[in-house]
Amino acid sequence: MLCRIGKPFDAADHLFEVKWDGIRALAFVDGGAHGWRLHSRHRTDLRGRYPELDELQRLPAGTLLDGELVVLDPDGKPDFPAVLTRENARRPERAAQRARQRPVVYVAFDLLYDRFEPLLDVPLRTRRQRLEATLRPFAGNRLVLSEGVVGAGLQLFEAVRARGLEGVVGKHLESRYRPGERTDAWQKIKAVQVVHCAILGYEPDGERDFKSLIVASDFDGRLQCVGRVGTGFTVAQKAAVFAALQRHRRREPWLPAGMPGQWVEPGLYCSVSYLERTASGSLRAPVFLSLLDETT
Repeated sequence: MLCRIGKPFDAADHLFEVKWDGIRALAFVDGGAHGWRLHSRHRTDLRGRYPELDELQRLPAGTLLDGELVVLDPDGKPDFPAVLTRENARRPERAAQRARQRPVVYVAFDLLYDRFEPLLDVPLRTRRQRLEATLRPFAGNRLVLSEGVVGAGLQLFEAVRARGLEGVVGKHLESRYRPGERTDAWQKIKAVQVVHCAILGYEPDGERDFKSLIVASDFDGRLQCVGRVGTGFTVAQKAAVFAALQRHRRREPWLPAGMPGQWVEPGLYCSVSYLERTASGSLRAPVFLSLLDETT
C-alpha cells in the first residue's frame, strides 16, 4: 500500500508514525524449510542480503509483515546511504561482512497475515493491535515495532523535524490494506524533501577545494540539472567528495548544465535535502547530506 504526499495535521481517527528512511520490504514467515523470506516492493528476493534477520523465523508460521529495513547511526537516526550499501551487497560473503559492520533493523508497521489468516480487509486499528500482540514475545534487536501516536500528528511532526528525521506518515485507523494503491488513507508528510542527485561537476575553489557541487536529478521523468549545492559538508565529507571528484574528471559535462564548472564522469551520486523547487527547476535551499557509496 502506498502513500500520498500531505501536509501536517491532527486527527483523532489517524495513527501517526515516523517515516523511516530505509528500504520497504515484506517479511514472510511460512514455517517451511527456509523459515522466512524477504521481498522488496519490486518482488526482489532480499533474504540473502540480510542474514542478521534470521530471528524472523521465530515468528508464528503464516505471518506476513510490512515494514522498513533501516540502518541506524550511533544517534539512532536512519542512515539511508548505509542501508543502500547493504542493499547492493549481494554475494553471501559480502552480505555477511556488511551485516557485522552495519546491521539492519526491520521496523514492522503492519500485519497482513496472522497465522495464515488474511487481514487486508480488517481495519488498521485492529491490524495494529494484532501486530503488537504478535511482536511482543519475539521482538529483539533486529525486529522492532514502529511506534505511533493517535491524533497528535502536529506534535509528532515537530518532534521529528527537530531531530532532523525525514517526516511522518499519517494513516486512517479504519483504512483497509490495498496493495499497490495510493490513497488519502495513508499520507506521508515530509519535514524536508530529500532527493538523490547525480553529480555533474563542481565549482572549483583553487586547486585543492571546491565551492559547490553541480548536480542533476530526475523530476517528471527527465534527468536535468537542478543547480549547485554548497552547504552541509563536514570537513571529512568535503575531503572525501573532493577525492572522488578528482578520480573521475572529464573535459565536458555529460548532461547540459547551463553554468561553468569542472566536470566528472557519470557514476557519482549524493543525497540532498531542500525546501522546494524554484520556477526554473533548481532546488531551493539545498543542503548536502551524503556521498552515496561508489560501489552502489
